[in-house]
Amino acid sequence: MAAIELNNLRVRKNGTTICAIDQLSVAAGSRLGIVGENGSGKSTLLRVLAGLEVGIEGTCRIAVPQIDRVYVHQQPLLFRGSVVSNVMYGLRARGIAGAECRRRARQWMERTGVWRLAESPSRQLSGGERKRTALARALAIEPKLLLLDEPLADLDDDGTGRVLEVLEELSGTTVVITSPTSPPDRLVTDRVVLNAAMSPS
Repeated sequence: MAAIELNNLRVRKNGTTICAIDQLSVAAGSRLGIVGENGSGKSTLLRVLAGLEVGIEGTCRIAVPQIDRVYVHQQPLLFRGSVVSNVMYGLRARGIAGAECRRRARQWMERTGVWRLAESPSRQLSGGERKRTALARALAIEPKLLLLDEPLADLDDDGTGRVLEVLEELSGTTVVITSPTSPPDRLVTDRVVLNAAMSPS
């Protein structure tokens, strides 16, 4: 079963095509790598899949309700307050509170390596720590479609290893990952390359 089906997709801004996909099918539960240079339309494609782009042309069918999709930006936004309060935010917004909320937050913070920073102010985090915190926040709500914009950028070796391990072990979640270079084989099950003309090759 396909989680994502795109046909003749075009996104235009001020008369310029910024993303063009002739055909793309992503199986449910798979991990797809979107590879391309800056300006090739990678982030725009993630925004389309997240339901954040309007006025698109072509066909875009996503068999995942929007509430079950999570988009983690290349430079993720964290709220004021502690790291753990950031990770619990999505859970609380979905009515999950108390011990269960903290249990799920801790589970993913430990797996992404940020539990030791639980009570630290989010403003004090490094770029890599912010990324891992945002990933823990996304995974805590158990999304069916996870959209990650260059998730390995700004990570040190330990952070990269943790993120690779977490994503590799995910089950039941369709993952779309963008990268300027080909992601590690262990991370993705398929790849699409966006060229300078912003169409897949």
